[in-house]
Amino acid sequence: MDLDLPETPPSPDELLGLVAGILPGTGGDRLVDVQVVAAQLVGNAYRHARAPRRLRLRRVPGRGLVRVEVDDGSPSLLPVPGRLDTPEHGRGLLMVNRLAVDWGHQPRGDRKTVWAEVRLA
Repeated sequence: MDLDLPETPPSPDELLGLVAGILPGTGGDRLVDVQVVAAQLVGNAYRHARAPRRLRLRRVPGRGLVRVEVDDGSPSLLPVPGRLDTPEHGRGLLMVNRLAVDWGHQPRGDRKTVWAEVRLA
């Protein structure tokens, strides 16, 4: 699933519902893990980067994983996970690091893709 994200961030309920709708038959903690990872990566794209923004979710065949990718319009590198900027912010990548099997970013000229792979089984 590929989704161009709007100029204003989707509500948490919209984003969580979108992820659930894309992964039918996935439930419980595994679905919640994917939802949290997607929400954190999308939230970071709105907080720290500019448009265009795009969300991709894909099952990784034969590996029992889903890959979450978020493109944004900033080439800036990611902050260090767990470095707290304020009491309310700075924990998103720490959560991604704990929930994902693997994650990282791919520079793409004047943009980047931040990705994470989350176990479904």
